[in-house]
Parts: sequence; structure tokens; C-alpha cells
Amino acid sequence: MSFNIFLDSDVILDVLLVREGFFDDSCAVFNLSQEEKISLYTSSSVILNVQYVGQKLITKQKMSSTLYYLVESFFEIINPSKTSILEAYKSDFLDFEDAVQYYTAVEFGEINYIITRNVKHYKKTETKIPILTPTQFLKLRSK
Repeated sequence: MSFNIFLDSDVILDVLLVREGFFDDSCAVFNLSQEEKISLYTSSSVILNVQYVGQKLITKQKMSSTLYYLVESFFEIINPSKTSILEAYKSDFLDFEDAVQYYTAVEFGEINYIITRNVKHYKKTETKIPILTPTQFLKLRSK
């Protein structure tokens, strides 16, 4: 069964920056997409955030070219609407950006899982979409 997965900024940054302790599982999620076992989605605001954070840690040129490749090769982009932003403001999320991502995915209606390393930011939500870390998602897939 193929799943539609929404990736949050931290998972993409784990891959781009080869973050120790997180790279392997985050990269494995991308590999599942390459094998066409899952489809990856994210939002334009995630891409903007990844570019902003990443270019502070590696050169702007390297971040831009690598992120361009990932967007072109792996992602479908869904964008926050006015409705999803208003829902985020009304929510009790700990982090506004995560709330926007969550309600964007909910409004899109075809996302099976949100993959993030900041699961704790989603704890207070009435989760319509399961929120998992890359490690949790890979364990779920192997069952």
C-alpha cells in the first residue's frame, strides 16, 4: 500500500545536513519515495524554512542546489490556505508553524501521516492525521 506522507522541516534538514543520529531514518523515508512505496508532500512554507535554516549552516549555493533537487525529484507541494492558517491561530498547538503544517495537511485531505521529529509539538491536537517520527514510521512499515 502506498502512503501520502507530509514531511516537516526537521526531517528534510536531517537529510540535507546529514545530521548525526537522525540522517539514516530520515534518508530511509526518502528512499521509500524513490522506490515509489510512498509519495512525499510538503508545503512551500516548509521549503522556505529549510532554505533559511540550511543556508546558515552550509553555503546558500549548496543549500539552494540541493533543495532544488529534492523539491524537483521527491515532493509535491501543497500550500497553506487562509482556512488552514485561521485554524492554526485557533488551535492549542505549542508551535504556530507546526499548526499551519498540520491544518494544511488536514485540509488537503489525502495525507496519511505527518513525519516530524517534533512530535511533542502536536501532543495537544485532536489528531486527524497520525504524527510520527521517521523511526516510528519505519517501524510501522516493517510490521
